[in-house]
Amino acid sequence: MAKTNLTAVILTLLVIVGLFSVAGALVWMGSLMKSRSGSTPSVTVATPTPTTNSSGSLNQIAKSDRQVDYSKLRTYLQQKNWKAADRETYERMLEAAGPQAQALGYTPQTEMDTLSCTDLKTIDGLWSAASEGKFGFTAQQRILKALGDYRKMYEQVGWQKLSGEWLIEWTYNPQTKRLDYKPGKEPNFTTPPPGHLPTVERGYNFDVSLDAVLKRCGF
Repeated sequence: MAKTNLTAVILTLLVIVGLFSVAGALVWMGSLMKSRSGSTPSVTVATPTPTTNSSGSLNQIAKSDRQVDYSKLRTYLQQKNWKAADRETYERMLEAAGPQAQALGYTPQTEMDTLSCTDLKTIDGLWSAASEGKFGFTAQQRILKALGDYRKMYEQVGWQKLSGEWLIEWTYNPQTKRLDYKPGKEPNFTTPPPGHLPTVERGYNFDVSLDAVLKRCGF
């Protein structure tokens, strides 16, 4: 009986020693592999590129000295509906000019002289943002400054030929008291060249038209 117990104890000790040997071997192998690799390899995680708001300053607060609502103009420009935006610009500029302009359908010199620079800059900012700088008063004035001459600028933007022939013309409707484009003399709303739009209040004496106001407002 004592011999049997002794045998069991010996077997148990052998099993324990064997387990420790295996554990030690595993630890040694792990240390060896770590020393050979030198350092743990780093993992690079790709970071998504942040997206930007393409509408830019179209979301700006539309400032106005006469509380003009420019929400429709902003919507048309966001939709790239150049024709509707051009017409809306005409209507809102009459409102910004004053009561006489709204009643007549065009801006008389008395109100042209006091036309709000704040409103013009709002209109310009919306057009510029929607077209990525292609349209608006700033784009038009940039072309004027580069060419140094109104007639050359008018030709460049597609309003008039150097010969004097107008490519864009208006007619006055006494019933609606509004200006409308003559058939065949409308702006190019499909593929307009830089500076082509908007076309409002252009085409007559440079000293009293919108050209003079833009100069006064620092465009």
